[in-house]
Amino acid sequence: MKLQTSLAAALALALTAGAAGAQSWPNGPVQLIIPSRPGGGTDVMGRIFADFLQRHTGAAVAVINQPEGGGVVAQETVRNAAPDGQTLLFQHTGMLVGIQTGRYSHGLDEFSVLGIAQSYPPQVYAVAPDAPWQTMREFVDDARAHPGQYTVGVSLGQATHFIAGTIMMNEGVDLRLVEASAEVDKVAGIQGGHITLGNLGAGSARQYVTSGDMRVLCMVDPVADPDYPEFQTCLDQGVNVSWIAPLLVLGPAGIDPAVAETINAAIQAMGDDPQVAQSLAAADSSFVAHSLAEANAIVQQEDQHIAELARHLGLAAQ
Repeated sequence: MKLQTSLAAALALALTAGAAGAQSWPNGPVQLIIPSRPGGGTDVMGRIFADFLQRHTGAAVAVINQPEGGGVVAQETVRNAAPDGQTLLFQHTGMLVGIQTGRYSHGLDEFSVLGIAQSYPPQVYAVAPDAPWQTMREFVDDARAHPGQYTVGVSLGQATHFIAGTIMMNEGVDLRLVEASAEVDKVAGIQGGHITLGNLGAGSARQYVTSGDMRVLCMVDPVADPDYPEFQTCLDQGVNVSWIAPLLVLGPAGIDPAVAETINAAIQAMGDDPQVAQSLAAADSSFVAHSLAEANAIVQQEDQHIAELARHLGLAAQ
């Protein structure tokens, strides 16, 4: 009887400790590590999240920018942090590109996926206004008939390279890749005739279309955006090309599952915050709540997709 009583007491204590651990998060100031310079797209999105998290939890949330090493320094800061949820990484799926190409030597299993905060603004593929194609379907059919004739602007080895790789792998076309990291470089290349096709933010693309300087062939996002009804998705045109750009909240591996659920619940609460909605609208972004299990499934699926693309492009880590 004494043994049973002791076991019951120990179990109750363990359950109480676990609940207390979850309830105590955050246990002091939170550091949000952002792998970009102040003012960049990821930084702007990260600060929206940090402001919300501070208001929602009442804890101080310090944004720390660590752009060095293309995100490696920021990722290492979080990977080596204590697994208590007090140090978080705000990163996009470009991190997965680094993992699959070997530019970052630590895998996704060395992190805890805690949630998806929001997404990057929608992207489109655009061409010059006098280009012979009205849709992405027309472009892909033409490119398939003329392998290697057309160019696409990308940041080599980065996410835009992999988006272009999706066109080539899924649609069986051969495009020549031209280095054009910044959107302004793609616009200049398209207008100058050096680049056939380039991806742009939907907001800026709309301005170029209105001024007669660009033609949009399709939206890259998998689902049509009600804010851009004039842009049809590639998928809706029967072109098997889509790309999602979720912004992830990650922690080091080993975070207590109850703490992870608490952090995820805080992330999901963004969807009910009017100030967040206003800030995201101004940034041309959006938020969809995902449970911890859903977020992990999405990230794992993207990791597998990027691994397949890396192999197709000859960029896979050896």
